Amino acid sequence: MLDPAVGIKGLLITAGVGIDFTVGSISNWQIFLGRFPTSPDAALLCVGVGGSAPNPKWLLNFPSIQVMVRGAVSGYDTSRAKAQEVMDTLLGLPSQDVGGDRWDSVVAISDIAFLGFDETVRPIWSLNFKLIIEPASGVNRLPL
Repeated sequence: MLDPAVGIKGLLITAGVGIDFTVGSISNWQIFLGRFPTSPDAALLCVGVGGSAPNPKWLLNFPSIQVMVRGAVSGYDTSRAKAQEVMDTLLGLPSQDVGGDRWDSVVAISDIAFLGFDETVRPIWSLNFKLIIEPASGVNRLPL
C-alpha cells in the first residue's frame, strides 16, 4: 500500500495547493514529508499518524494523516487561508485510485487547529484526516 502521506501530498500537488519540494521555488508553498525543513518559511507537511487497525479479513485499511501548514513570520492570515484550502481540497474527496490503491473516503477528524508559533515565530496549523483505503493487494486478506 502506498504511504498515505505520499498519497495526500500527490493529491495536494495535483489540486494546485502546493508543489513538490524537489522542484520548489520560494514563491510557492512547498510540500514536505515527515518533518519541516528550516526553510522555506511557508510550507506544508504531510505525515502519517497511525489510525485505526486494518480489517483482519478484508483488504480495508483505516490510516490517519496529518497535514501541517507553516506560514511566514507575520503570516497568520495567509497560513490560515492555506490551511482552509487544504481542508477544502481533501474533505469529502470522491473515491478514486491513488498509487494503485482505492481511496474510498477522506474524512476530517476535527476542524483546523492552530498549534501556535515555532521558535522563529512562524504560525503552524494542523489538519487531521481519517482515510478508508482498499489496498491493491495483500497476503492474508481478501479483496472486497
